[in-house]
Amino acid sequence: MTRKIPIISLKDFEAKAKKPIMMKSLVLNIAEGIENNLESVNVAEIKNHDIILSVPKTEWKGGLENAMEYYIKREEYEECSKIKLLIEKL
Repeated sequence: MTRKIPIISLKDFEAKAKKPIMMKSLVLNIAEGIENNLESVNVAEIKNHDIILSVPKTEWKGGLENAMEYYIKREEYEECSKIKLLIEKL
């Protein structure tokens, strides 16, 4: 089974150095959460700290809206279209 969440260092997380990886993980895992009617999804693990970053269902819309802004700035409109569909399903 493939790992679904990235493992990042606390330093990278704080510096937002892994933002592209985090955004991708957020969108993919929320999509799975919607599909499987989950109450929360895990989006990353902080290396050497036993911390899993989890996003509850109540925060999914806000997370997707942030991801949308991120992908608009990067002009990745195909991702934006996927995110728009996910927001409509919420």
